[in-house]
Amino acid sequence: MRLPHATVAIAVAFLSGGIAASAAPVPASQHPSTSGSHCKRGATAARIGGKHVCLVAGQRCNKALDKQYHRYKLHCHSGRLTRAKPPQPPPGPTPPPLPGQRVDVGGYSLYIHCIGSGAPTVIFEGGSGTAEATRPAPGSADLHTAVAGNTRVCVYDRAGLGASDKRPAGVAATGRRYADELHALLAGANIAPPYVFVGASYGGLVAMSYALHYPAETAGLVFVDSDAPCTCNGDEVEPAQFELAAVSFRAIPVVVLRATETDGRDLASRSTNSIRVNANSSHFVAQERPQLVIEATRLVIAAVRASSPLPACEQTPLPSAGGSCE
Repeated sequence: MRLPHATVAIAVAFLSGGIAASAAPVPASQHPSTSGSHCKRGATAARIGGKHVCLVAGQRCNKALDKQYHRYKLHCHSGRLTRAKPPQPPPGPTPPPLPGQRVDVGGYSLYIHCIGSGAPTVIFEGGSGTAEATRPAPGSADLHTAVAGNTRVCVYDRAGLGASDKRPAGVAATGRRYADELHALLAGANIAPPYVFVGASYGGLVAMSYALHYPAETAGLVFVDSDAPCTCNGDEVEPAQFELAAVSFRAIPVVVLRATETDGRDLASRSTNSIRVNANSSHFVAQERPQLVIEATRLVIAAVRASSPLPACEQTPLPSAGGSCE
């Protein structure tokens, strides 16, 4: 009987070893495939060592064929497949270290930086949310430098701002907390009193709180369109938590620079040694009238050094710096 051609071909192939009838089954992860459609989800269809295989990170592999695995973003360095890490961009330049210092104020640290020399030390307090030492408002750094030509100037970041730590959980933010933190910061940084505070906007409240709780260390104040003790709208501490309604500055020199839209009488009335000036500007006095802030601070420094009253406003450089005496 004559067999069909197909049957003859299969028989010849079987006898010649072309079909391994008793060969061991091929593992599913290395099952031949030209499309990869048989690979389970998460596996990569590949051709390794001339065979179509499914690759999964963690499975055994042939280290001698490592470079072939690279085409599929895999490595075989240890005998187990691992994912190749994506190329990393070259590291950027390392930022220079901050020039100031961090001081522990009770289990958390605040950052402070001082320039210049001499007494009294002038401390600038920025507006709400302003990191005066590391991210000062536009133009403020120039004010610091200008005043530092006469005396030592210190700027710092309040808790939770800039390079300073956040307050630990359970430590409430109050006016007294501000004062105590700053007191511990100055003592820890070996910055001795007396201090002159330059408080802009919300920063004026912080300066007032220090004057209230540490009056012997507060030698003078400059308010730069500062919030009044009873009318502030800060977002770091609620107004009532400052408890400044009855604060008095006694006879220390105080210069109040007010914006055109504000009054400033309340602050000026709290010292028997004060000057009130219309800055003829918006709320951003330091940006629009920087020389006025510089001259006001120098006036207070001179009065502290001489232990003398402030001169009459008309006899000062304030009018020529753009202010209107009141």
